[in-house]
Amino acid sequence: MTSDIKGSLLLAWQVKQKHCLVIGSGDVALSRINHLIIAQAKISVITGSGHIHPTILQLNDQHQFEHFITRDYQSSDLSMLKKTSTHEFNLDDINNEEVYNQISHNFNHERFEIICCCIDDYQLSTQIYYQCKYLHLNCNIADKPLLCDFYFGSMINEQNFQILISTNGKSPRFSKILKDLIYKGINDNVEGDLNFAIENLGNLRLKLRQLKLQNNHDLITFKFT
Repeated sequence: MTSDIKGSLLLAWQVKQKHCLVIGSGDVALSRINHLIIAQAKISVITGSGHIHPTILQLNDQHQFEHFITRDYQSSDLSMLKKTSTHEFNLDDINNEEVYNQISHNFNHERFEIICCCIDDYQLSTQIYYQCKYLHLNCNIADKPLLCDFYFGSMINEQNFQILISTNGKSPRFSKILKDLIYKGINDNVEGDLNFAIENLGNLRLKLRQLKLQNNHDLITFKFT
């Protein structure tokens, strides 16, 4: 079944303990950094040679960054992570825990998961985007929707409870207004600690799955009404 509705694929991207690069040091860069901190990413920052947001400097003092480089961007920054693996696998050999662990380590520690470019230089931003494409890196160029593999949107983030609102880069201001309205509606109409309730539901779901697996029964779906 097809639909006339078109839009982006909205995902909860897992970047925990994965390397992410932010290029820039202004308000937009700070916003990207804050999102990545919440997601528990390993963050590297190339500030540029201009003014650095005071909060970014404070975060550096708090040791929030893997790398904090106070100079203009260089093309080699995209591949600054050291490659330690030399072995190449035949796809049929990827079939055991040892190989899985090695691939996970290489994938998480030898490349950037995402690149966030937050600078005002359109020509350099475009260059960075296509450099990322050549290196198979996922990239977001701030305020340039056509040069983005993904968007950040406006987020409600309550740890276990997250909502993303996106206008596909067309109107970030409107998405923020809508986010504030939804957040107010949740606070006005939901009693108790929603985050705590979701945590309990997650624990219950895990215990039910473990119980079924221990008894060699097929998993079943529980519907809550």
